[in-house]
Amino acid sequence: MNIVREAPKHLVVESDNCENLIQSLDHVFKLRMVISHSEDMYDAYLNMISLFDEGMTIILVTDKMKSNLSIAGGDVVYVAAIERDCEDVLIELVRLKGDIQIKDIRATPRMILMRTTGDQDKYIEAVQKDIQGDLILSDHINEKFGSGTIIMFTEKRLNLPLGLQDFFSQAIYTSQSSNNLIKFLGNHTVKYVNAGFENKDWQELVIKIYDAKEQYYLHYKRLAMVLDELDCGLILGESWGKDAALVFLSVGVYQVRLFTYMDIKEIKKIAFGLEYDLEGNRLVDYDLYTKRKKHSWSEVRREELYRREELGVYYRKKLMNDLSEDVLFELMALERQIDD
Repeated sequence: MNIVREAPKHLVVESDNCENLIQSLDHVFKLRMVISHSEDMYDAYLNMISLFDEGMTIILVTDKMKSNLSIAGGDVVYVAAIERDCEDVLIELVRLKGDIQIKDIRATPRMILMRTTGDQDKYIEAVQKDIQGDLILSDHINEKFGSGTIIMFTEKRLNLPLGLQDFFSQAIYTSQSSNNLIKFLGNHTVKYVNAGFENKDWQELVIKIYDAKEQYYLHYKRLAMVLDELDCGLILGESWGKDAALVFLSVGVYQVRLFTYMDIKEIKKIAFGLEYDLEGNRLVDYDLYTKRKKHSWSEVRREELYRREELGVYYRKKLMNDLSEDVLFELMALERQIDD
């Protein structure tokens, strides 16, 4: 579960001729994406910051520099994404300032995106209490602050494109440095997840992946993506190991450590749904262990289904109904790569 990440750094650039400036920026930097002024500009801007990470730079081009800059209010003429670090971009802009019609340059607050789980209000409250920040409206993120850090919240996965409708109305502003803040928030991930789920008990689970075709990473990606989508907990790590299959014979196994608040039977049902396709064909083996105890498929058996394959198809159908359309599409794409 990817809970927190940094968004791209931002620079505001003022020019009397914004159209010529954006053409010059494209010539110098080969712009990755450009958004021009429109009614849905703010939504497109949020989508942009969700697509790119802290290694990118977002340029807000305006014809009048303001301390309270509003994209939704029409103060920004263009938004551009540059595939270079912000410090490098700033140095280049200062060097070329006179040549490409730049009047002024300033920074904006750094931005952090957080994925909530459970009760969003309790989750945000726990974060605000820890960092002593101020609650602001998420559509005011560039209006009031020229420094500090703004934290925006969504219940969606952070590796998906996000729009205005995907972010909660509340955000948090703090004067703290984002460098220190991102480390702090990352170290307290379990605390915030737990706050959202009202302090449930957690336990560690080991999931061992067995595959005769040795497509371990493919099956790890399937498992990790689904566990993340269904908010099953935190993957603490993965590693290679050996299991004794017969006397004097060992087989390779890829194992995943999951820290979860869910009932082990619920995780077993999810894993079972990934072991089989809809035709009852076995794709992989996922064995679940807690404190060296192996959890058998019989723990999730249903009275009307006697064969293991029938049970696998049952949980496969249930799993597919629980997944979002985007994740289901990704899952199908991964499974097309499984060797026959």
